[in-house]
Amino acid sequence: MKTFVGTIATLLLRSSSAFVQPKTSTTTSITHDTSSTSHPIISLKSSVAGNNEIDYVNLSRRDAITSALKTAAIITGSASIAASNPLVVNAEESTTAMTKVPTVLLGKSSLSVSRTIQGYWQLAGGHGKYNQGEAIKNMQAHYDAGINTIDTADIYGPSEFIVGKYMKEKPQGVAPVVCTKFCCFAFLSEIDKAEVKTRIQKACERLQVEKIPLIQFFWSNYDIKRYVDVALMLTELKEEGLIGEIGATNFDLKRLKEMKDAGVPLVSHQVQLSCLDQRPVQSGMVDWCAENDVSLIAFGTVGSGILSEKYLGRGPPTQEEKNTASMRMYSKTAERFGSWNLVQEVLRTMDSIAGEVRSSGRCADANIANIAQRYVLDTKSVASVLIGVRNRNHIAENTRTHAFDLTQAERDMIAAVLAKRKGPAGDVWDIERGNA
Repeated sequence: MKTFVGTIATLLLRSSSAFVQPKTSTTTSITHDTSSTSHPIISLKSSVAGNNEIDYVNLSRRDAITSALKTAAIITGSASIAASNPLVVNAEESTTAMTKVPTVLLGKSSLSVSRTIQGYWQLAGGHGKYNQGEAIKNMQAHYDAGINTIDTADIYGPSEFIVGKYMKEKPQGVAPVVCTKFCCFAFLSEIDKAEVKTRIQKACERLQVEKIPLIQFFWSNYDIKRYVDVALMLTELKEEGLIGEIGATNFDLKRLKEMKDAGVPLVSHQVQLSCLDQRPVQSGMVDWCAENDVSLIAFGTVGSGILSEKYLGRGPPTQEEKNTASMRMYSKTAERFGSWNLVQEVLRTMDSIAGEVRSSGRCADANIANIAQRYVLDTKSVASVLIGVRNRNHIAENTRTHAFDLTQAERDMIAAVLAKRKGPAGDVWDIERGNA
């Protein structure tokens, strides 16, 4: 598997050379943008830890390898980028009145995020062609619907740049909460404070923010035991004002405890959590997070549409339907969960509950996806669910998840079916790391 991932990474690196900055002796300096007083662009100087000049070629090489390795690790069905399902809106947009999306504080911090978060892995590639202008319109439309928090990552191709373009062009008075990730895949033994600071500064530049409200830390190889050291470097940057709050993403419980015990002020942890993937629950992570003021942000809650009416009463996704990185990943999650008959039992149970929610007057249009999201939102420690944004077609659907509550009896019905699952086994991201 490692050879397979490495091969894909090599191919991706060849196709991502456009993102590698050429070596230049010119000092890089971004001045404050006077057209926007709410989010000025910070200066990024070409000096780190006493060196007069950063080697941009080496730093960009690290960024490119990191991006390629992450994408290769995620894309399990194919290394190709599908050209279908463009990231544009349908001609007819919903005019249904939107449900108010509540906000929540992460951990014990003062950082308020919406309980549904816009996710932009979809801008990394592997999800079809898209137009940057339409992607920016998608961000504003979701913000207008109350989904005011945006999630991206340093390894999602041009995603941070596009979010930054939105931040620069957004209407006056609009104040999205931008969250990104600090992902470490390669050269793990060489990372030092100077590199960490430079990467965070570059992220601020791309995102057009003075400081990053929430940085979410990922470490790929536990055998190189420097994740606590690097997390503490991020903590120092928080104290210096470059970072608002620190979160983690896809760590297991053992490593979360190590970072917390070392004094890393974690306020959140982004994990895959759905009715098809209960690893944060079965590992005891949800209980520990509740006891230690760490809020969970859940992605994959509808499994790229597997947990919806589309797959009720029919077979699993076909090869033709596995045309995005998301669908390939979540199809494997469904396979690990159990037989397709068990997935169908989950869907039938949720469909029945959705009917009861509609007939009881709690939500006139509740569907399977809403039940799937609501079940996760009501799980201990969960602050928000993250939705992958590709268009504006599902805004009303995603907001109405907040229009109703499930009864305890309804939650028990779902839990009874989930108890029959065979997997995924282990703790968060164990399988993806090759540890289970």
